Amino acid sequence: MSVNPAAIGDVRMTRRFVVGLLVTSAMVPLVGTARAQAAPTLDVVTPADGSKVAANDIDVQVKVTGLKFDCSAFGTPDKDGVGEVLAFLDGATISQLTGFYCMDTFTISGEGITPGKHTLTFVLASNTHVPMMDTAKQVTIDFQPPAPAPLPAANFTGNPGVKLDSPKDGATVAASFPVKLTPENFTPNAGLEGKTNVAGFGHYHVWVDAPAKHESLAGLVLMPGVNEFTLDLSAWGPGKHTIRIETAQNDHTMYDPSTPVEFTVDVSGSATPAAGAAAAGAATSTKAAEAAAPVTVKMTGGLRFDPADVTVKVGQTVTWENASPIQHTSTDDPSKNPVASAHPEFSVLPDGAEAWDSGLVDPGKTFSHTFTVAGTYHYFCIPHALSGMLGTVTVQ
Repeated sequence: MSVNPAAIGDVRMTRRFVVGLLVTSAMVPLVGTARAQAAPTLDVVTPADGSKVAANDIDVQVKVTGLKFDCSAFGTPDKDGVGEVLAFLDGATISQLTGFYCMDTFTISGEGITPGKHTLTFVLASNTHVPMMDTAKQVTIDFQPPAPAPLPAANFTGNPGVKLDSPKDGATVAASFPVKLTPENFTPNAGLEGKTNVAGFGHYHVWVDAPAKHESLAGLVLMPGVNEFTLDLSAWGPGKHTIRIETAQNDHTMYDPSTPVEFTVDVSGSATPAAGAAAAGAATSTKAAEAAAPVTVKMTGGLRFDPADVTVKVGQTVTWENASPIQHTSTDDPSKNPVASAHPEFSVLPDGAEAWDSGLVDPGKTFSHTFTVAGTYHYFCIPHALSGMLGTVTVQ
């Protein structure tokens, strides 16, 4: 189903609030000359219009022509033929934006979506998130999850803020590097993006080389719902860059008042995304492990580890490969279990074993860990543990 461009809101934006995202074709040019030369197209493969979705989350597949995806280009200056997919739930302004995606398959979390009829709207957009209005498509679904996940209870304990744990302000980093935050009066949850606001919950907006008072979405590179993630600046080039991280509500309006964090990094001229990914997900290694054959576990778009259970020898390495369009973690650290009080079984380590946490693994990237202590390990994905993304490693 095509969407009337006139029904979609505007792109005015300030540091205190965001009103709308999408712009009418009469107001803003559509990504330059590429539109006239070879207009990109988008079609929704799944879910089909009018279909029933009998799963806890909504798996999406779109067919795109005339546009290349590049995850590292989010927020960078617009480039002909390069862009992303925007997805919206029950509307078509930023308050209903579930995320921007750089693959043709991705998953929309079912958390906070009530069973029944809902509309999903998809549109192609440029690197700076300016939509290509005539590519917009909409489908209606009957969402009937076997285990509905309602919105969490409000938990407002004061004005939200965020502190930077790492990297240090002014640090020299690889092109892709891990970021660790400590929230104050704030619980990030990516599954709630585009849903009804819940006091105390939300996600982060991560800006690169953007002014504190935003006049557009240029420079917005990530909207993570976790406190540890990987920031890829490979498309921004070497040298100094300013990073600003703000706390946002589910509808993407900024908490006000709130305390953001701003810091600078110096991207090494010799750094590469591969080097950064290795730094972000460094695994322990031993001579015995080097001789052992690695075992690969895929992180899927269905929010599962595949295979969920693996058996290895002492000294063998397991590599997790993110084969989905969204970020995941491989984590076995009880202190990082987001639901430890209710589900301590999500994280179990043998006596003397080393805990691990990959941080957010980007699509197409990997993380490895070498097992040096025998026993049974139960691990999880931090943002998707409650969706059943759990795994077991048995070390003999």
